[in-house]
Amino acid sequence: MRFTTLGLVAGVVFLLMAAPARGQVAWDAPLLVAPNSPAGWGVYLVDPGPGPRDGIGVLTTWRGSTAPGGVGYRLGLAEGRGGGLAVYGGLDLSGYLVRHSADFPLDVIWVTGGGLGVGDDILASFPLGATLGRDFESDGVWFNPYFGPRVVLDAWFGDTHPPRDELSLGLALDLGVDLAFDPGWAIRFGASVGDRSGLGIGMSFRLH
Repeated sequence: MRFTTLGLVAGVVFLLMAAPARGQVAWDAPLLVAPNSPAGWGVYLVDPGPGPRDGIGVLTTWRGSTAPGGVGYRLGLAEGRGGGLAVYGGLDLSGYLVRHSADFPLDVIWVTGGGLGVGDDILASFPLGATLGRDFESDGVWFNPYFGPRVVLDAWFGDTHPPRDELSLGLALDLGVDLAFDPGWAIRFGASVGDRSGLGIGMSFRLH
């Protein structure tokens, strides 16, 4: 419990330090990578930057094995804050840092990756962070909540956001939960806040 409290405090500090997100669609919001994230094909409805001026989009993902481990791929289409259509995609990598035990109740993984958001500008993003979570199963229902702080290196290219080309380092917190009543599919919800703002909800299907 002490470690869980420290993790929550660290997440709050990250949010207090974070600056408002910019308008370009980022490929990693929400990130949707946690201990025991299900393998398979996912389809999600996303809001890449919640607010009155933003549109919605669709995201599809593929993961060959349960996270962590392996490579996760994604491709999406969404409307950004400027009203323009953007295409975005990327890949993620992850691995265990700590497995849950009698002394520590959570699984902890490292998460990194890279990807692009292409709209009025081009945004290349490279996240690095840790995600904490623990899955539970009771009466045939599988439940997997998680949260994770991360840093993101953004490289901007284009004329819309001066200066024309720049690098920036941001802070974000990812929150999510997976829920399944059958081993073949899962309902997934994820959110990113801080220098990333995004919401996503959808389903993941394990392909045999």
